[in-house]
Amino acid sequence: MSPLAGGHLATLSTLDLLISAATFSSLGIVLPHMVSELEWSWSQAGLGFTILGAACGGSSLLPTLLIRKFGVRLALICGALLMALGLYTMSSVNSLLQYFIAAAICGVAYQMLGTIPSTFVISRHFKNRSTALGLYFTIGGFGNVFGPWMVMAVLSVEGQVWRDYWVYQSLLLLATGIAGALIIGLDKRFAQPAERELTEPAIETKIEPAHTPGTTCETAAAAKPSRVYVTPVDWGVKEAMRTPQYMILVAAYFANLMALVTVTSLSVGHLVERGVSNETAGAMLSLEAFIAVLTRIGGGFLGERVDPRYLMIVSLAATSIGCAVLATSNSHSILLIYAIGTGIGFGLTALSCTVLMMNYFGQRHNLELFSSMCLVGAASALGPTIGGVIRDLTGNFILMFLILSAVAAIVWVAVVMMRAPKRGETPETTGASPTLDTPAIAERAA
Repeated sequence: MSPLAGGHLATLSTLDLLISAATFSSLGIVLPHMVSELEWSWSQAGLGFTILGAACGGSSLLPTLLIRKFGVRLALICGALLMALGLYTMSSVNSLLQYFIAAAICGVAYQMLGTIPSTFVISRHFKNRSTALGLYFTIGGFGNVFGPWMVMAVLSVEGQVWRDYWVYQSLLLLATGIAGALIIGLDKRFAQPAERELTEPAIETKIEPAHTPGTTCETAAAAKPSRVYVTPVDWGVKEAMRTPQYMILVAAYFANLMALVTVTSLSVGHLVERGVSNETAGAMLSLEAFIAVLTRIGGGFLGERVDPRYLMIVSLAATSIGCAVLATSNSHSILLIYAIGTGIGFGLTALSCTVLMMNYFGQRHNLELFSSMCLVGAASALGPTIGGVIRDLTGNFILMFLILSAVAAIVWVAVVMMRAPKRGETPETTGASPTLDTPAIAERAA
C-alpha cells in the first residue's frame, strides 16, 4: 500500500466517522431533548429523521454527477460546505419547517461526503477491495460509537444545551471536510472529471492474476479455484440492473438501512418508555455501534476469502433477531442480544452489499450502480415516520421493530437462494457493446 493510498483511506474513513457521529448517531440522542423543549409529537420528530434519510438516499445521484463532471475533490468541498450549513441551521431550529430544512441539507451533504466518493477512490487504490472497504467501514463505524457520547459529553457541561452541540459539529465538519478534499485532490485522478475513464478502453479482469497470457480464465480457475466470485468483465448499468442479483442486493441494502435509521432514531425513546434509563438506552446504542465496528474489520478480511454472500446471510439473520428482541424486551441482559444482533447486522450488511456489487458487476460502472443502490435510502427513511405514527396510534414502538425484523427475514430468504449472475439471466441485447451492455460472465469456480 502506497503512502498516498493509505493517506486517502485514513482521510475518507475519518470523514465517514465524523459525519456519522454528527448526523444520524447524534440526532437519535438529541431528539428527545428537542421534542421536550419544542413540544413536538413523535410523529413530527420522526418525520425530520425521515427527511434526513430521504434526502441522503434521494440525492445519491448528485455526488455521482459531480464526480463524473468535476472530480472527487470538488464533490467533497461542496459536501463540507453543505454539512456545515445544515448543522448550523439545526442549532437555530425553532419550528418544524426549520428542522425539516436542516435535516434535508444534512442528508444531501452526508451523501456527498460518504460512501459514494469513498468507494470510488478506494476501489481505484486497492486490489484487495474487501479488506480496504472493511477498514473504511470499521473506522467510519466509530462515528456511531462516539456520536452518543459526544452529545452526552457536551450536555453534561453546565450551561451547554443541544443547540451548542450542533454549532460545534458545524465548525468541526467544515474544517475537516475541506481539509479532506484537499488531501484527496493530491492525486490528480480525483481532482479532475472522472468521466474520462469511461472513454478509455475496458480492460478484462483476470480471475487469477498468476495465469499466463496464453491461459484462459477457465483453465486458471480450475488450476487454483477461488472461493470468491469476481466477474472478469465490467457489466453495463442497464444490464446489471435487470439481474435478480442486483435487485436482491438493493433489497438487502434497503432492509439494513431502514432498520439502521429507525433503530438509531427511535430505540432510545422506545426503551425509555419501557422503563430503561436514558443512559442505559444510549449505552446500548453505542454498544451496538461498537459491535458493528468489530464485525466490519473482520468482515473486510473474510470478504477476500469467503463469499460475501455468506456474510450477508449472517448479518440479515442477526438484524432480524436483534430487532425482535428490541421490540419485546426491557431486561438489561436480554437487551444485550439486541445490541449484539443489530450490531452484527449493521456492520456486515452494507459492507457485503458494497463488495458484492463490485464482485458481480465490476468496477467501471460501479459509481452509477452503487449510487442507484443508495437511492433506496429515500424509501427506507420512511422508517422513523412510520414508527412515529405507530407510536401515536398504539402508544408504543413495538410493532415498528417487529416489522423491521420481518423485512430482514424476508430478504434473508432471497439472499440464501441467490447465486452469482451468469449470462442468460438477463434479456439478450442486440447490437450492443460487449463492454457496456453484454457482459461475459465466467462460470463460478467450483
